Amino acid sequence: MKKKKISDKEFANMEKMPNERDKYIQRGFYFYLSYSLRIFLMFLVIALVGVVTYFCFANSFSDSKNIILNYQEKDDFLYTVKLLDKENNPFGDGLLKPGEYYISDIIDDINTNLIYNYEFDQKVDTKYSYYVDVTMILNDTNTGDIISQNDYNLINKIEKEEKNTQSINLNQSINLDYDYYQKLATDVVSINNKINATGKLILKMYINTETKYAKFEDSIKNDHVIEVTIPLLSSQVKIEKTSNLNNKDSYVKHVKAELKNELLLYTAIVLLILDTLLLLLTINFIIKTLPKKSTYTRLKERILNNYNKIIVNSKKIPDLAGYNVIDCDSFRELLDAQSLLNKPIIYYEIIKNQKAVFVILGGTDAYKFVLKECDIEEDIS
Repeated sequence: MKKKKISDKEFANMEKMPNERDKYIQRGFYFYLSYSLRIFLMFLVIALVGVVTYFCFANSFSDSKNIILNYQEKDDFLYTVKLLDKENNPFGDGLLKPGEYYISDIIDDINTNLIYNYEFDQKVDTKYSYYVDVTMILNDTNTGDIISQNDYNLINKIEKEEKNTQSINLNQSINLDYDYYQKLATDVVSINNKINATGKLILKMYINTETKYAKFEDSIKNDHVIEVTIPLLSSQVKIEKTSNLNNKDSYVKHVKAELKNELLLYTAIVLLILDTLLLLLTINFIIKTLPKKSTYTRLKERILNNYNKIIVNSKKIPDLAGYNVIDCDSFRELLDAQSLLNKPIIYYEIIKNQKAVFVILGGTDAYKFVLKECDIEEDIS
């Protein structure tokens, strides 16, 4: 049943259908948001929620950092040599300062100072202890075998403690009776009937420290030995410090981030979930509102892509004057004609995204197919 056609006069007299938003416009509540503005506001809200989320997360935990305690540690050894008071002694009596070599037979005592310094760049509490031993070792000159080895304690263990300090400074004086050990070594060699023998005194100061820094959980423990070697049974004596400590470094403790505000953490988690949902909703909105290709556009692109080898794009509509124009009902019929004539298909879009023409020119005939949105019925494969 056909509907009655409405005349222009009747259409003009018809009442306009009420729009739901008109009542809001009349009340002054309505305002228009463009598509671009909506997208901008969505991402702005997502960004703001993200910033607040980051702020909550950042303030939920304490900072991860390194705590550094710089230190410098070194040792030293000073000495003077006291000579025996004997007749015809070309050196006379008195003290000689450190030099390269000394004649062993005229040495009485060796006055030593064992020095140890341990300094920090911050205030610390420290406990330290030390003791001094000397070891006498005699060797067979020919074989290198040990004839005798004995340890002698010179200073018993001394323990000290200091609070709120930045350094440990030890300067221990020791009077080493060299003449006594020289004679003792000679007696030992005589008893063992060893004519060719060498010997040495090894003077050692053992130092142990335990430092407590307020920002470190554990104490810093450190051990060091100052070692000095003095020859025995030798015509000449050269005193040497075999330990050599001069170290400048740092103790480092890495402090991991710790939770300090549970409320901010829970708030951050909720905001993160909310922000993720807002982002998903925005992406869904953009996908749904993207311009969709019409049936005409999809079919036109499909034809051009599938048959691009036989289709030629034209900058103007083909002039069919003087040709016997044959209108094809479908593009498939036009393809049949192309396979018979082996001619290219000329393509020109008359109205963009609405109407296009495909033409094959063969002799006096022109085969034409017009693609229009309203006429699309056949699916081109």
